[in-house]
Amino acid sequence: MTHGDSGGVSERWRTALGDAFAGLQAERLPPGQHVSPGPLAGAIEHAGLGRVDAFRVGGTPQVVRRTRRSLADVPDEPFKVCVQRHGRSVVRQGGTEIVLRPGDIAIYDTSRPYELRFDETWEVLAMTLPRRALAASDAVIERSMAHGWTAFDGRTGVLGHLLGSAVRQTPQAGGATHLGEAAIQLLSSLVGGDDLVDPGEALRARIIAYVEAHATDPGLGHDAVAAAHGLSPRSLHRLFESEPLSAMAHLREFRLMRIRDALLDPARAAYSTASIAGRWGYPDPSHFARTFRSRFGITPGALRKQALTSV
Repeated sequence: MTHGDSGGVSERWRTALGDAFAGLQAERLPPGQHVSPGPLAGAIEHAGLGRVDAFRVGGTPQVVRRTRRSLADVPDEPFKVCVQRHGRSVVRQGGTEIVLRPGDIAIYDTSRPYELRFDETWEVLAMTLPRRALAASDAVIERSMAHGWTAFDGRTGVLGHLLGSAVRQTPQAGGATHLGEAAIQLLSSLVGGDDLVDPGEALRARIIAYVEAHATDPGLGHDAVAAAHGLSPRSLHRLFESEPLSAMAHLREFRLMRIRDALLDPARAAYSTASIAGRWGYPDPSHFARTFRSRFGITPGALRKQALTSV
């Protein structure tokens, strides 16, 4: 958690905010507005939830702004959701202005300039997620960004509770992914209405979360995944036949990317390639080596050697 207190805090807070949100800038309120006597201050907590990142952010009165100059730093054009916890904020993007009070929610597009104005001490929960994660059309999403959702909609409270709990006590990797997918489904129902949430997309998201959560199980296979979701093996195949990757192909890709990350990490140099591969469901070194080379065009040993010699 990054805190602001005395002496130089303003700069530390600006740095922390920019690091957490890809160049987001903190500024003082315009002249004539209520301004705290000290420098800007704030705090940030973060939890990764698979495709979702959850944050708890709070601070003194200020404006936070994404400028056109900082747009190049935004990864994957994510959407951001703001859940007001304490205080009051005003979200501005394009010609839209949304006032948020405790319990209210707004969604906005971080690939475009925007600003949030906080006229008093405040705290919000924020969630970022990829554009493609929402099960709604672009037109529906655009309309959703023109208004907020109030605390009277029970789903806003559920989403806020989910994000707040995740930030307070970061769950294990598998559980974190499940929480992230649950948050996406809640937001999709808010944005598009329950009738616009594609049941097939929701089921695919749950299956992907499941295979990622159980990726270290060497016995995980197509039939086991199907049975865990009440599907026949053929139904699982049909569910993913129009997708770029099948459930098992997604599992293979997820495992290989985790292994690649571990082999490139100098902090894991003491672990053998076989032990790393075995942890991610590849107990047979020969089969693993062939699969890895087919995917990345290099042997695991050669990749690791390159990584260690470049440090």
